[in-house]
Amino acid sequence: MDEDSDSSRSVDNSCEAFIAFQSIRDPSTNLERGICFSWPGIYDDENDLSPTNDNNNRREEPRSENELRKIVLSTLLEEDDIAPIFDGSRWAGTRLWGAAIRGIQYIAGHLDAKPDFLPPIRSDPNKGMSMIELGCGLGVPGMIFHLLGGSVVLTDQANILSQLVSNVIHNFPKTAVSEGKSCEKLHQDDFTIQAMPLSWSRDGISDLLSKLNRSDVGFDIVLNCDCVFEPLYGKSWILLNETINELLRVNPLCTVVTSVERRQDDGIDSFLEQMVGMENVGSVEKAWEEKRKDTCIQIYVTQGIANN
Repeated sequence: MDEDSDSSRSVDNSCEAFIAFQSIRDPSTNLERGICFSWPGIYDDENDLSPTNDNNNRREEPRSENELRKIVLSTLLEEDDIAPIFDGSRWAGTRLWGAAIRGIQYIAGHLDAKPDFLPPIRSDPNKGMSMIELGCGLGVPGMIFHLLGGSVVLTDQANILSQLVSNVIHNFPKTAVSEGKSCEKLHQDDFTIQAMPLSWSRDGISDLLSKLNRSDVGFDIVLNCDCVFEPLYGKSWILLNETINELLRVNPLCTVVTSVERRQDDGIDSFLEQMVGMENVGSVEKAWEEKRKDTCIQIYVTQGIANN
């Protein structure tokens, strides 16, 4: 397989410059088989961020970019999943979108608008913050959050989950939790990453929280990136809002970060208008915006009632 920096990819140049992104292609067909990326400041010897790893012995001298920890993700769907993708939105879950990178950049404090609602993620690797990513697709933002010291649950439709589960286990063999493994023995502060199926709804997220042993605590952060686009997803944002509202009810102190790329007739304004009126929402504010010639990415921060 060849790696290239050429691009029929979905991440814009400014994002690629930040995350050292490469496409992995089949040399015989030039079709993309996967992607490889690294995050500034995360190196190979920090591969195991579990509590048993001695993270206090990190090297202090300057590091080479060649030593950066590389995450390799397959973008190929399983054979049984290929045919149906043309009937709906599943193909979008195999792409990495600019809004996803901007979303995790914002949470990690790498944009000019700093998230004053978050402490440093890696301040205590043994008791990091928790995040759920809704409609995660490839799950890149959540994986980066995990590299930075947080516990993550990646969620998406069950019919594209096999690819996500495989990528999580391949890249995080020591901290990945499979769906078949009972979560009852996991403490809410355990440092883990896992992929779980979720169909957006109040009942759907309630059932998931129960399976995760989080019905009383929820999550510190709820992230959704490019999950609203009516021409592709219809009005599924109504159910996304229902899910967000329930997560804010369970934990009124959690923060919802919504990163979107604006497109014609995207439905985002209606999504935000409904969100503002939900009973468990205290405030919705635009935290950051980037306008370029062909794209506009916006980040919104939603706080629960307890934060206002």
